[in-house]
Amino acid sequence: MPYALGIDLGTARTVAAVSRNRRDSWGEPEVVPLDVASDLPGVASVLYLTDDDAVEVGDAAERSGAGAPDRVARDFLDRIGDEVPLALGDRQYPAETLAAALVAWVVDRVEEQEGSPASQLVVTHPVGWGVYRRSVLQSALRDLNLPELTLLPRAVAAAEVHASTERLEVGQEIAVYSLGASRFETGVLRRGSFGFELLAHADSAEVLGGTLFDDLVAEHAAADLGELPDGPDSLAELRAACVDAKERLSTAVAVTIPTPPGSKKATILLNRSDFDGLIRPVVEHTVGILQRAIQASGTEADALRAVVLVGGCAHVPLIAELVTAAVRVRVAAAEDPTTAIARGAALAGGRVAKPTVRAEPLPMTSTVTPSETLTAHTDLMRFDEMGPDLADIGPPPPRPPVEIAPLDPPARGLARLTRRSRSGAEVDELDRDERSWDVDDVDEPPRRRRRAPDSEDDE
Repeated sequence: MPYALGIDLGTARTVAAVSRNRRDSWGEPEVVPLDVASDLPGVASVLYLTDDDAVEVGDAAERSGAGAPDRVARDFLDRIGDEVPLALGDRQYPAETLAAALVAWVVDRVEEQEGSPASQLVVTHPVGWGVYRRSVLQSALRDLNLPELTLLPRAVAAAEVHASTERLEVGQEIAVYSLGASRFETGVLRRGSFGFELLAHADSAEVLGGTLFDDLVAEHAAADLGELPDGPDSLAELRAACVDAKERLSTAVAVTIPTPPGSKKATILLNRSDFDGLIRPVVEHTVGILQRAIQASGTEADALRAVVLVGGCAHVPLIAELVTAAVRVRVAAAEDPTTAIARGAALAGGRVAKPTVRAEPLPMTSTVTPSETLTAHTDLMRFDEMGPDLADIGPPPPRPPVEIAPLDPPARGLARLTRRSRSGAEVDELDRDERSWDVDDVDEPPRRRRRAPDSEDDE
């Protein structure tokens, strides 16, 4: 059965969802189980390079990497576009190569479960990415034998899943508030005739989200306990208990946190008001970013229909409370906000894969200001058909001088990223002239002179 596959590349976890085609219509997206041993959706965004240059992912990578931490890669998604590679053992790899390996692993798992390749693949990326980061990820992904590919900002994917359950007329606007494990981003979008137009976006350079909340609760519990018992695992055990307590506070008014064996107290009481006090400065900071994005979009008061909450932290009651007070429009937490972006990506994949007559693409730009031309992310252009001026994506983001050893990739594994062809044989080389790849969100139409950078990513 034909299906569209959406993959949300998250810093902490990567989630996949599919939308199946039944009788020329695309069904509701369904989350694909990637790690049967975990109760969490998706798989941990962790890679391990084995001795024979194979790749392990998720909990398997964590277990294998316990004895060889130098072969484990974490937090590499935020490094995409960075000229400084990451070292795995005695090898070095660009972050986008590791991200492509993770995407290929997910695609393989889904193909095994579905019994066939996807008709369309949609991979999400942070809303603040400029042309350079999108292009280097596009280049790494196109080196694989993957289905037809589209890159989509997370905010657009969130808007797609919201529009699938809430009626939204052409011209109406929504804001997306996305707070995950370590990233906050927001976007203001307008419903167009062929998809969503990104009016303004913003994000935070700091690490914000569930991981920071866990640290704050753990620090609070450690201070209440006074002194931790001896042992290297005491702090880890306490933090794990605090993570569970934080999750339970989404519905409970108070929880008890079990302490490590040998502690002076058996449990620590944490109520929601204490938790709100710990995280309030962080949430207020994100709400301020949301307000500035709405102001930059130039949205009229009666045009903004809702603020959509997505990400693993969307269930925290304080977030909905502070967003409602600041924006004074309806706040809607997405159903299963942890998987909402992956499900929206699958919906967008069905929209792209469905044969339709496409209108001429709008002029596009990536910006946080309302005065520039709108960005229509669902209008796609062929990467190979770009004019030479447009294909010139400019230099990467600036980095301090670093001496880099020559990249000596292995004969197979991550460097070649070979995957099974549809017949089961290894595919070592792709005839790019016979494959067409879509690139999403081209910033400007071709012009004779080189454009000036309009974001930090493009400088």
